[in-house]
Amino acid sequence: MRKLLQDFRRSGSATAAIEFAFILPVLLMMFAAVVEAGRLFQVYDATNRLATQYAIVFADCSDIPAGTCNTELAALGSSSAIANIVPQLQTGHLSVSIFQVSMSGTTPTVVYAFPAGATLTPNQTLAAQGLLSSNQSGVVVTATYSHSLEFFQTLMSPYLSSVLTPSYTAVQLKG
Repeated sequence: MRKLLQDFRRSGSATAAIEFAFILPVLLMMFAAVVEAGRLFQVYDATNRLATQYAIVFADCSDIPAGTCNTELAALGSSSAIANIVPQLQTGHLSVSIFQVSMSGTTPTVVYAFPAGATLTPNQTLAAQGLLSSNQSGVVVTATYSHSLEFFQTLMSPYLSSVLTPSYTAVQLKG
């Protein structure tokens, strides 16, 4: 047995096996990191697409007869509408806020809000002020997704918490 171990250590295959044992975990971690980066990019893209599509769609809403836009807001908030636009996102991890605003000087006044009773955040107010002028109407949509890692969740989540919650705000002039 002792001779067998000595022969194994001297052979080239033993060196290759030991090197492979050291390199394999590093390669697996790199592979997992590439997969996670791809999943995170997909989530960022989907969140961006959802907010942009909703802003474009709701900007075309005409409130004739009265209440039409409220009906459209309810339809946009449904999980089936979200699944049609971004099927890769889980609706339980997604929050969407939609506002129709009217600008009075630099102050946006909420005309319609989804969810009902929601108010503009400071970031949404700044986004509206950046694109809309006085006496203009527009739509402000924010989509936020709470993403979770597939690999190394316990280890990496504390370090990547700000990156794992992509949020995108889109503003569209109401036409």
